[in-house]
Amino acid sequence: MRVLVTGASGHVGGAVVRALHAAGMTVAAAARSPLDGFPPEVQPVRADFRGAFSDALRPALAGCGAVVHCAAALPPAPDDEIAAVNTAATRALVALARECGVGQFVFLSSMSLLRFPLERPVTEAHPVAPETAYARSKLDGETAVLDAGGGLTGTVFRITSPVGPGLRRDTIFSRFVRAAAAGEPLTLNGRGDRRQDYVDARDIADAVVRALSVRAGGLFNIASGVPVSNRELAERCRAVFGGRSGIVFSGAPDPDDGVVWEVAVGKARHTLGWSPGRTLEASLRDYREAGERLTRPDRTR
Repeated sequence: MRVLVTGASGHVGGAVVRALHAAGMTVAAAARSPLDGFPPEVQPVRADFRGAFSDALRPALAGCGAVVHCAAALPPAPDDEIAAVNTAATRALVALARECGVGQFVFLSSMSLLRFPLERPVTEAHPVAPETAYARSKLDGETAVLDAGGGLTGTVFRITSPVGPGLRRDTIFSRFVRAAAAGEPLTLNGRGDRRQDYVDARDIADAVVRALSVRAGGLFNIASGVPVSNRELAERCRAVFGGRSGIVFSGAPDPDDGVVWEVAVGKARHTLGWSPGRTLEASLRDYREAGERLTRPDRTR
Protein backbone atom coordinates (compact mmCIF):
# COMPACT_ATOMS: atom_id res chain seq x y z
CA MET A 1 0.00 0.00 0.00
CA ARG A 2 1.09 3.55 -0.73
CA VAL A 3 0.54 5.98 2.17
CA LEU A 4 0.91 9.77 2.43
CA VAL A 5 2.04 10.97 5.87
CA THR A 6 1.76 14.67 6.72
CA GLY A 7 3.79 16.33 9.45
CA ALA A 8 6.62 13.94 8.66
CA SER A 9 9.29 16.21 10.15
CA GLY A 10 7.60 16.07 13.55
CA HIS A 11 8.14 13.70 16.45
CA VAL A 12 5.07 11.51 15.87
CA GLY A 13 4.96 11.96 12.09
CA GLY A 14 8.55 10.82 11.76
CA ALA A 15 7.85 7.72 13.85
CA VAL A 16 4.84 6.94 11.64
CA VAL A 17 6.93 7.23 8.45
CA ARG A 18 9.53 4.82 9.83
CA ALA A 19 6.95 2.31 11.07
CA LEU A 20 5.06 2.25 7.77
CA HIS A 21 8.29 1.82 5.82
CA ALA A 22 9.38 -1.00 8.14
CA ALA A 23 5.99 -2.66 7.57
CA GLY A 24 6.69 -2.77 3.83
CA MET A 25 4.47 0.11 2.74
CA THR A 26 5.43 2.75 0.17
CA VAL A 27 5.56 6.10 1.94
CA ALA A 28 5.31 9.69 0.72
CA ALA A 29 6.38 12.00 3.57
CA ALA A 30 4.98 15.54 3.49
CA ALA A 31 6.39 18.43 5.52
CA ARG A 32 6.97 22.14 5.12
CA SER A 33 10.67 21.80 6.01
CA PRO A 34 13.35 19.61 4.39
CA LEU A 35 13.41 16.01 5.56
CA ASP A 36 16.40 13.91 6.53
CA GLY A 37 17.07 10.69 8.37
CA PHE A 38 14.54 8.60 6.43
CA PRO A 39 15.34 5.59 4.23
CA PRO A 40 16.00 6.58 0.59
CA GLU A 41 12.83 4.81 -0.53
CA VAL A 42 10.69 7.38 1.30
CA GLN A 43 9.43 10.06 -1.11
CA PRO A 44 9.77 13.60 0.30
CA VAL A 45 6.99 16.08 -0.49
CA ARG A 46 7.08 19.78 0.40
CA ALA A 47 3.70 21.09 1.60
CA ASP A 48 2.73 23.91 3.93
CA PHE A 49 -0.73 23.63 5.46
CA ARG A 50 -0.73 27.30 6.43
CA GLY A 51 -1.55 28.08 2.78
CA ALA A 52 -2.56 26.39 -0.47
CA PHE A 53 -1.26 22.84 -0.66
CA SER A 54 -3.49 20.91 -3.10
CA ASP A 55 -1.17 21.29 -6.09
CA ALA A 56 1.77 19.97 -4.05
CA LEU A 57 -0.10 16.98 -2.66
CA ARG A 58 -2.30 15.89 -5.57
CA PRO A 59 0.56 14.11 -7.44
CA ALA A 60 1.70 12.45 -4.18
CA LEU A 61 -1.83 11.18 -3.55
CA ALA A 62 -1.97 9.35 -6.88
CA GLY A 63 -2.31 5.66 -6.10
CA CYS A 64 -2.46 6.22 -2.33
CA GLY A 65 -4.51 3.82 -0.27
CA ALA A 66 -4.34 5.95 2.86
CA VAL A 67 -3.46 9.33 4.33
CA VAL A 68 -2.09 9.69 7.87
CA HIS A 69 -2.56 13.30 8.92
CA CYS A 70 -0.05 14.16 11.66
CA ALA A 71 0.55 17.81 10.69
CA ALA A 72 -0.80 20.34 13.18
CA ALA A 73 -0.32 23.86 14.46
CA LEU A 74 0.36 23.78 18.19
CA PRO A 75 0.22 26.45 20.90
CA PRO A 76 1.65 29.06 21.18
CA ALA A 77 0.84 29.54 17.49
CA PRO A 78 -1.79 32.27 16.93
CA ASP A 79 -5.41 31.15 17.05
CA ASP A 80 -5.97 32.00 13.37
CA GLU A 81 -3.03 29.82 12.33
CA ILE A 82 -4.30 26.97 14.52
CA ALA A 83 -7.74 27.22 12.89
CA ALA A 84 -6.26 27.42 9.39
CA VAL A 85 -3.99 24.40 9.77
CA ASN A 86 -5.97 22.13 12.07
CA THR A 87 -9.50 22.82 10.85
CA ALA A 88 -9.58 24.36 7.36
CA ALA A 89 -6.60 22.41 6.01
CA THR A 90 -7.87 19.14 7.48
CA ARG A 91 -11.24 19.62 5.80
CA ALA A 92 -9.52 20.46 2.51
CA LEU A 93 -7.20 17.45 2.76
CA VAL A 94 -10.15 15.12 3.48
CA ALA A 95 -11.90 16.45 0.35
CA LEU A 96 -8.72 16.07 -1.71
CA ALA A 97 -8.17 12.51 -0.48
CA ARG A 98 -11.76 11.62 -1.37
CA GLU A 99 -11.33 13.21 -4.81
CA CYS A 100 -8.15 11.17 -5.40
CA GLY A 101 -9.81 7.89 -4.47
CA VAL A 102 -7.95 7.33 -1.18
CA GLY A 103 -9.52 4.56 0.90
CA GLN A 104 -8.66 5.54 4.49
CA PHE A 105 -7.84 8.74 6.37
CA VAL A 106 -6.15 8.56 9.80
CA PHE A 107 -6.25 11.76 11.87
CA LEU A 108 -4.19 12.31 15.00
CA SER A 109 -6.24 14.18 17.56
CA SER A 110 -5.66 15.06 21.20
CA MET A 111 -7.02 14.41 24.67
CA SER A 112 -6.97 18.19 25.20
CA LEU A 113 -10.48 18.50 23.81
CA LEU A 114 -11.78 16.68 26.91
CA ARG A 115 -10.37 19.44 29.17
CA PHE A 116 -10.42 17.35 32.39
CA PRO A 117 -11.18 13.67 32.96
CA LEU A 118 -14.65 13.45 34.50
CA GLU A 119 -14.62 9.68 34.83
CA ARG A 120 -12.08 6.89 35.21
CA PRO A 121 -11.05 5.34 33.02
CA VAL A 122 -11.50 7.78 30.14
CA THR A 123 -13.19 5.99 27.23
CA GLU A 124 -13.95 7.16 23.72
CA ALA A 125 -17.46 8.09 24.95
CA HIS A 126 -16.14 10.67 27.45
CA PRO A 127 -17.83 14.09 27.00
CA VAL A 128 -15.81 16.69 25.14
CA ALA A 129 -15.35 20.24 26.44
CA PRO A 130 -12.89 22.09 24.19
CA GLU A 131 -11.93 25.38 25.82
CA THR A 132 -8.95 26.48 23.69
CA ALA A 133 -8.54 27.26 20.00
CA TYR A 134 -6.31 24.20 19.70
CA ALA A 135 -8.85 21.86 21.33
CA ARG A 136 -11.71 23.25 19.23
CA SER A 137 -9.65 22.81 16.07
CA LYS A 138 -8.95 19.18 16.92
CA LEU A 139 -12.64 18.50 17.53
CA ASP A 140 -13.48 20.12 14.18
CA GLY A 141 -10.84 17.93 12.53
CA GLU A 142 -12.30 14.80 14.13
CA THR A 143 -15.75 15.68 12.79
CA ALA A 144 -14.43 16.28 9.26
CA VAL A 145 -12.70 12.90 9.21
CA LEU A 146 -15.41 10.80 10.84
CA ASP A 147 -18.11 12.34 8.62
CA ALA A 148 -16.03 12.14 5.42
CA GLY A 149 -18.20 9.64 3.55
CA GLY A 150 -17.73 9.02 -0.16
CA GLY A 151 -16.03 5.67 0.43
CA LEU A 152 -13.32 7.21 2.63
CA THR A 153 -12.89 5.35 5.93
CA GLY A 154 -12.22 7.87 8.70
CA THR A 155 -10.03 6.86 11.65
CA VAL A 156 -9.32 9.19 14.58
CA PHE A 157 -6.70 8.62 17.27
CA ARG A 158 -7.03 10.62 20.47
CA ILE A 159 -3.51 10.41 21.80
CA THR A 160 -2.15 11.29 25.21
CA SER A 161 1.26 12.95 25.74
CA PRO A 162 3.74 11.54 23.20
CA VAL A 163 7.26 10.80 24.45
CA GLY A 164 10.39 9.01 23.31
CA PRO A 165 13.39 9.77 21.08
CA GLY A 166 12.96 12.80 18.84
CA LEU A 167 10.69 14.77 21.17
CA ARG A 168 11.47 18.47 20.70
CA ARG A 169 8.39 20.19 22.18
CA ASP A 170 8.72 21.96 25.51
CA THR A 171 6.80 19.67 27.86
CA ILE A 172 7.31 18.62 31.47
CA PHE A 173 8.77 15.38 30.10
CA SER A 174 11.37 17.12 27.93
CA ARG A 175 12.18 19.67 30.66
CA PHE A 176 12.78 16.93 33.25
CA VAL A 177 14.85 14.91 30.78
CA ARG A 178 17.09 17.88 29.96
CA ALA A 179 17.51 18.76 33.64
CA ALA A 180 18.25 15.15 34.64
CA ALA A 181 20.78 14.78 31.82
CA ALA A 182 22.56 17.93 33.04
CA GLY A 183 22.38 16.94 36.72
CA GLU A 184 20.17 19.97 37.46
CA PRO A 185 17.26 20.04 39.95
CA LEU A 186 13.88 18.70 38.88
CA THR A 187 11.37 21.29 40.05
CA LEU A 188 7.80 20.40 40.92
CA ASN A 189 4.87 22.74 41.48
CA GLY A 190 2.14 21.98 44.00
CA ARG A 191 2.27 18.49 45.45
CA GLY A 192 3.48 16.94 42.19
CA ASP A 193 0.55 14.55 42.09
CA ARG A 194 -1.02 15.41 38.74
CA ARG A 195 -1.10 12.05 36.95
CA GLN A 196 -0.57 12.13 33.17
CA ASP A 197 -0.54 9.36 30.57
CA TYR A 198 2.62 9.18 28.45
CA VAL A 199 2.66 7.12 25.26
CA ASP A 200 5.75 6.49 23.15
CA ALA A 201 5.53 7.94 19.63
CA ARG A 202 6.65 4.57 18.26
CA ASP A 203 3.65 2.92 19.92
CA ILE A 204 1.39 5.51 18.26
CA ALA A 205 3.05 4.63 14.95
CA ASP A 206 2.45 0.92 15.57
CA ALA A 207 -1.24 1.69 16.12
CA VAL A 208 -1.33 3.46 12.74
CA VAL A 209 0.13 0.38 11.06
CA ARG A 210 -2.50 -1.81 12.73
CA ALA A 211 -5.37 0.53 11.76
CA LEU A 212 -4.29 0.48 8.12
CA SER A 213 -3.76 -3.27 8.16
CA VAL A 214 -7.33 -3.97 9.30
CA ARG A 215 -8.83 -0.80 7.73
CA ALA A 216 -10.58 0.07 10.97
CA GLY A 217 -12.60 3.26 11.09
CA GLY A 218 -13.90 5.19 14.08
CA LEU A 219 -12.52 6.84 17.19
CA PHE A 220 -9.78 5.25 19.30
CA ASN A 221 -7.88 6.23 22.43
CA ILE A 222 -4.16 5.65 21.97
CA ALA A 223 -2.40 5.75 25.33
CA SER A 224 -0.17 3.74 27.63
CA GLY A 225 -3.06 3.21 30.04
CA VAL A 226 -0.71 3.93 32.97
CA PRO A 227 -1.10 7.32 34.69
CA VAL A 228 2.16 8.70 36.13
CA SER A 229 2.39 11.56 38.61
CA ASN A 230 4.75 14.47 38.04
CA ARG A 231 6.70 13.37 41.09
CA GLU A 232 6.99 9.80 39.76
CA LEU A 233 8.14 11.18 36.42
CA ALA A 234 10.85 13.19 38.18
CA GLU A 235 11.96 10.12 40.13
CA ARG A 236 12.14 7.96 37.01
CA CYS A 237 14.07 10.62 35.06
CA ARG A 238 16.48 10.93 37.96
CA ALA A 239 17.04 7.17 38.08
CA VAL A 240 17.51 6.70 34.32
CA PHE A 241 19.95 9.61 34.04
CA GLY A 242 22.22 8.56 36.88
CA GLY A 243 20.67 10.02 40.00
CA ARG A 244 22.64 13.29 40.04
CA SER A 245 19.56 15.55 40.11
CA GLY A 246 17.67 16.49 43.21
CA ILE A 247 13.90 16.87 43.33
CA VAL A 248 12.69 20.20 44.70
CA PHE A 249 9.30 21.81 45.24
CA SER A 250 8.90 25.38 44.03
CA GLY A 251 6.16 26.32 46.48
CA ALA A 252 4.02 27.51 43.57
CA PRO A 253 0.57 25.92 43.27
CA ASP A 254 -0.36 23.50 40.51
CA PRO A 255 -4.03 23.90 39.54
CA ASP A 256 -3.99 20.37 38.14
CA ASP A 257 -2.95 18.69 41.39
CA GLY A 258 -5.17 15.66 41.86
CA VAL A 259 -6.11 15.32 38.18
CA VAL A 260 -5.71 11.71 37.00
CA TRP A 261 -5.59 10.80 33.31
CA GLU A 262 -6.40 7.10 33.41
CA VAL A 263 -7.19 6.32 29.78
CA ALA A 264 -8.84 3.12 28.53
CA VAL A 265 -7.34 1.49 25.43
CA GLY A 266 -9.59 -1.57 25.30
CA LYS A 267 -11.25 -0.52 22.04
CA ALA A 268 -7.90 -0.20 20.24
CA ARG A 269 -6.76 -3.47 21.79
CA HIS A 270 -9.89 -5.31 20.63
CA THR A 271 -10.46 -3.71 17.22
CA LEU A 272 -6.92 -2.99 16.05
CA GLY A 273 -5.10 -5.78 17.85
CA TRP A 274 -2.82 -3.09 19.28
CA SER A 275 -1.31 -2.70 22.73
CA PRO A 276 1.28 -0.19 23.97
CA GLY A 277 4.61 -1.97 23.91
CA ARG A 278 7.02 0.44 25.63
CA THR A 279 7.18 1.41 29.28
CA LEU A 280 7.98 4.95 30.37
CA GLU A 281 11.39 3.73 31.57
CA ALA A 282 12.11 2.27 28.12
CA SER A 283 11.16 5.58 26.47
CA LEU A 284 13.45 7.45 28.86
CA ARG A 285 16.37 5.08 28.25
CA ASP A 286 15.95 5.32 24.48
CA TYR A 287 15.71 9.11 24.72
CA ARG A 288 18.93 9.15 26.78
CA GLU A 289 20.74 6.86 24.35
CA ALA A 290 19.62 8.88 21.32
CA GLY A 291 20.99 12.03 22.98
CA GLU A 292 24.26 10.31 23.79
CA ARG A 293 24.66 9.23 20.16
CA LEU A 294 24.12 12.80 18.98
CA THR A 295 26.73 14.21 21.37
CA ARG A 296 29.24 11.34 21.22
CA PRO A 297 32.53 12.39 19.54
CA ASP A 298 33.04 11.03 16.03
CA ARG A 299 35.99 8.64 16.38
CA THR A 300 36.00 7.55 12.74
CA ARG A 301 38.10 10.47 11.50
